[in-house]
Amino acid sequence: MSGDPGYMRNFLCTFERIFLGIPSECVAEILQVSQDMHAMIETNPNKGVVFCSIPRLFGRADLPAPHGIRLKPLAYPKTRMRALQEYAGFEVPRIVLVTPAVETEVDIPHEAIQELPGFIGRQGRLSFLRGVSFTGAKMTAFIDPVLLVSRFLDQRGGGV
Repeated sequence: MSGDPGYMRNFLCTFERIFLGIPSECVAEILQVSQDMHAMIETNPNKGVVFCSIPRLFGRADLPAPHGIRLKPLAYPKTRMRALQEYAGFEVPRIVLVTPAVETEVDIPHEAIQELPGFIGRQGRLSFLRGVSFTGAKMTAFIDPVLLVSRFLDQRGGGV
């Protein structure tokens, strides 16, 4: 059903008891990550890469994060793009989300995705989530990559 406008294709990462969905349209490639991250956000200024640790964002530095999801260039607000450029030391920084294991790529029907209440979602501490869906006892939380990268820039040092 890929390409069907009624569906959203996502890469799913296992994160404890839920899946995190990252829209395939925003993903350039999936990488194996061999380095341990010691902070929530780190950079490799020689290559212009900014690494963002999803486990560390949630205060779970102990979770393995074997995969990196390199994002395609996205439409960041100008102030965020300047912050990324300054942080990475490159005009067009590459963003890699360091994630728990990427399990699969799936199509999710748009009508299966529920919005989060304002106090949790758009105005709350999980403002980088687009919504959630439930399949049996399994929950999938869908990430908005632009808002997630903004959250990493805001939270350099602490957790959610």
